[in-house]
Amino acid sequence: MLTSDDNLAVMQPPTRMSGEARRSEIVAVAVHLFAEHGYARTTTDAVARAAGISQPYVVRLFGSKRALFVAVVDYAFEEIAGALADVPRTARPDERLAIMLEAYREITDRDELALVIVQAVGVAVDDDEVRAVVQAHVRALHKTVWSAAGGDTDRVREFFGVVMLLNAVAAIDVPELLGPDW
Repeated sequence: MLTSDDNLAVMQPPTRMSGEARRSEIVAVAVHLFAEHGYARTTTDAVARAAGISQPYVVRLFGSKRALFVAVVDYAFEEIAGALADVPRTARPDERLAIMLEAYREITDRDELALVIVQAVGVAVDDDEVRAVVQAHVRALHKTVWSAAGGDTDRVREFFGVVMLLNAVAAIDVPELLGPDW
């Protein structure tokens, strides 16, 4: 162990965490990196360095880069689902959808989640495993929105159309597309 007397940085023992706590920490770091650099350019080594742990430990906890990415996608969709589920049931369907759209817009203000969703859709084009995960999450969101909309197909389509626009705006950083009301 190095000491400060050696005029070198003092090495601290690593913080002990449960595997689940460490997984959560790694996912939080990976959300940022996948959002910023994309799936193809984010490595498990970069995630490990950013989390202050070894790359083999990341692989031990997740198994692969794809599995880590799936955990990040799960996290992003769970955050979105939580935000959309927090709608008063006493509101009319159009009010519920407006509240849900506002919640989603606020999520896209935290660009990382929207960018993770955009990355997930892009990866899903060529990756059956990621596609299955994205499909399951989108179907669950659709069910939530369908229920909130009172089964109104046009309102559901409009909601998801706006959501896709919000994702695109976040991905390409052109907020002026939304107009001054947003």
